[in-house]
Amino acid sequence: MEVAVKTTDEVNEKIAMETLFSYLDKGIDDMEAGRMHTVDEAFQIIRERMNNEL
Repeated sequence: MEVAVKTTDEVNEKIAMETLFSYLDKGIDDMEAGRMHTVDEAFQIIRERMNNEL
């Protein structure tokens, strides 16, 4: 019987992907609601959120 073992890297990658998709979903929701940002504003928001996650 095989035992499924996840490495720390696999877990971290899954968390990173879930976080990324969460941000993309939020961005899509913002666009659908008419909340638009300039490219500079969008990158600033992303930087702030990434810093908060670390």
